[in-house]
Amino acid sequence: MLGEEPCLPCLHGCSGEVDLLGQDTDDYCAICYCEPLGQAPSLRLECGHIFHASCLTRQLEAKWNGPAISFSFRGCPQCKRKIEHPALEELLAPLGALEVAVRSKALQRLAAENLTDSPDITTPGKRFYQDPEGFALERFNYYQCYSCSQPYFGGLHACGGAPESFDPSELICGACAGGGKECNKHDTEYLEFKCRFCCSVAIWFCFGTTHFCEGCHNDYRLTSGDAHESRKDELPSCPAGPALTQLPPGPCPLGMQHAPTGEEFCLGCGLCRNKQTF
Repeated sequence: MLGEEPCLPCLHGCSGEVDLLGQDTDDYCAICYCEPLGQAPSLRLECGHIFHASCLTRQLEAKWNGPAISFSFRGCPQCKRKIEHPALEELLAPLGALEVAVRSKALQRLAAENLTDSPDITTPGKRFYQDPEGFALERFNYYQCYSCSQPYFGGLHACGGAPESFDPSELICGACAGGGKECNKHDTEYLEFKCRFCCSVAIWFCFGTTHFCEGCHNDYRLTSGDAHESRKDELPSCPAGPALTQLPPGPCPLGMQHAPTGEEFCLGCGLCRNKQTF
């Protein structure tokens, strides 16, 4: 590749000094499988495998598949070692910073949920033995906020990702979704949200988009995505009870005006709100 330092070794095998891992100018790029390596500018990664420079760029720019953040796309298509090359540093640097942030947040949540001594981590022979970071990344889903681009916790991996027809603009972190309801005393640390489908305080957050109360979270119609596809005017209106229950006319159980059922709504700082009840 023009300007590359160090230069890519000759793919014609003119020099036997560098191990090309069995690749030569006539081998097809293992990313596109459309052209031989000798037909376009190529890069030799730190792992030794060679690909078209444009194919590597497209792979890194496309990032992860689906809404939940994953970093498998950063692996070499042939050996899965992390893609590293000076010519790709402009793309790799922000991805590296994002990965550090996600790993740090996952470990913090693991500690907050008192799972650092989970049997999955402390039992010899278990998949994540002495690997709390791997266990945390497997357990928690993180998403990139559409507004601020920062990663945020969006539910358990076991709950699955967002519906296939998810709208990227709905992937909003708690700070941005608060709508300016940040607490002067506690910032956004203890923001609470209304259940999307009823007039209850949410205790679950799934798919990176949806807050649920316990009752709605246990209703398969809601967690399977059916309600996401329903028109909002088909959902119960305030006052609404868990599991799509339309309550008799009367005051809202939350004691406030809020967004219609089917929309996310921040209640404000839960710590301050709870203190006011005593």
